Amino acid sequence: MSKFVRKVKSAVKYHYSETSYPRTEKQLEREQWLIPKLIPFNRYMLMPAAVLIQVCCGSLYAWSGFNLPLEARLYGFNGATDRAIAVNVFYLAVAIFALNAAFLGPWLERNGPRKGAILGACLFFLGNLVTALGVYVNQMWLIYIGYGVIGGAGIGISYISPVSPLQKWFPEIRGVAAGLAVCGFGAGSIFSPYTQNALIGPDYAATGQEFLGIELTFVILGSCYFVVMLVSALILRMPPPGYVVKGVTVHTVKGAEKLFVTKDKVEDETAKTDKQGIEMTNITGDNPQKPRKSITTVVPDYNKHFSMSLKEALTSPQYWMMYFTFLGSEITGLLIISKIQSIAQNQLKQSNAVSADINSGLGGVNLLGRLLLPFLSDLIQSRKALFILSLICQAVCLGCLPSAMAADSLAGVLTCAFVIGFFYGGGFGLMPAYLADQFGAKNVGATHGMILTAWAIAGVGGGMVFTKYDLNFRWILGPVLLALILAVFTPTNLRDRMLPRVEDERFRLRLPNGHMLRFVGGRFHVVSTEEEENEWEAYLASLSTRKLSIKDSSAEKAADAISQSTVVKVNERQNENELKTPV
Repeated sequence: MSKFVRKVKSAVKYHYSETSYPRTEKQLEREQWLIPKLIPFNRYMLMPAAVLIQVCCGSLYAWSGFNLPLEARLYGFNGATDRAIAVNVFYLAVAIFALNAAFLGPWLERNGPRKGAILGACLFFLGNLVTALGVYVNQMWLIYIGYGVIGGAGIGISYISPVSPLQKWFPEIRGVAAGLAVCGFGAGSIFSPYTQNALIGPDYAATGQEFLGIELTFVILGSCYFVVMLVSALILRMPPPGYVVKGVTVHTVKGAEKLFVTKDKVEDETAKTDKQGIEMTNITGDNPQKPRKSITTVVPDYNKHFSMSLKEALTSPQYWMMYFTFLGSEITGLLIISKIQSIAQNQLKQSNAVSADINSGLGGVNLLGRLLLPFLSDLIQSRKALFILSLICQAVCLGCLPSAMAADSLAGVLTCAFVIGFFYGGGFGLMPAYLADQFGAKNVGATHGMILTAWAIAGVGGGMVFTKYDLNFRWILGPVLLALILAVFTPTNLRDRMLPRVEDERFRLRLPNGHMLRFVGGRFHVVSTEEEENEWEAYLASLSTRKLSIKDSSAEKAADAISQSTVVKVNERQNENELKTPV
């Protein structure tokens, strides 16, 4: 038994520490093309593929449209009154979604996003078919297994499959890349309520009048999702080894890209022909037949020093502060989304058609948040500030929402719900970029998968309390306010995280004016800009002395330092600069 336990521990340790993705030269050459020798691959092709996969996965958010029809079919018609039974399938799917994303995140990094997306598409398709069977034979347990377990597992791995490569291919616009990677998930809930209503029958829950019925709806939609996800999966791929853009690699944590001190040797190759040695390597996904101008630069590899392993990332206090910040920022929106259509019909006395419109509108603001907030985070260069704003706005809405519901105010309820839905989507759009900033894009598949378990806790634990206490929103203020405190104190500045502590220093934080505040020897001390710069330069100098020294600008004298440095090729093209680091 002890031998078996040791093997299990060893396997778990390997699984959550090894994220390398080895590829042969032949495979790397093949990945330069979308269709071999016909259509070259371009990194921008990943964006529509990611959106389409996420749109299919996002149909999960429209589950509330199935609640009343399923309960009417399995338990009898009661005038479309919510029994709060079918909603548990949604909560189970959320739990399995997150657990599978957390478990398969490291596997995804080792095997690539294409395999992950194909596996997810197959599981989601199978889950829809088993759900249809459960409806056909009137067995709720089959629906739990079909959509809740199998479908949830498929959505989980499909969700993170496009997120990871986009963070690696677009390190210079991590926020936009994350927003595009997950925006489709919000879009899925815009059209899904209408397709569900049209296929099942608009008034089925109240009158029993159906069009194609619930089981055929799952078969038809599941088949459509499968085809779209499978085709889109073929486009996904990781960047080649050594891929760098503007000093940012898959290992770079935010702030380290500014530390590149370079000595350049420029060679203008624009006038050379192919026979004269023009470099034709297609490293960025642009046309491989275009000649390029190269700048060879020798730089200290600060990325190597500041980068974190997956184990270091998952065990850092900062990661768990971000974990609970994410939980608090998502719990309210998740609970509203899970029952918005039922709330609109039962509490606000709206028709089925109007309730579907409300569900779709909530999906629209969810989508808008996923696009707008990550884009804004790139402009202001801060994800943390937007999480703080999100939690403040949600806390205000939570204080107002119970009063609006008690007064049967449709406008008040929808205003609060849509604001919460906007920031709910924004949190999902911000988090992949936030994780890549702090722990490097190389770990984002695994760190993002693990942090989604916070979403599962919010969905399962929060959902049970939400149902038990009959839509009482006030208790949610507790986790939201705790998340706000953690968000404020999460260290995101590279200097706050890496600068060695002075003697008797207990903790530090960054003030709104940009100055570092230290608690040293029982007293607070505001570090001046000059003092901080001197400490930081001395720290970098110590690193250069130990590991990162460069002797001289000449190629001959720099040769001894190349093993401790990175040779960067700056590829200049018509519209963008890409960097390549040979292995």
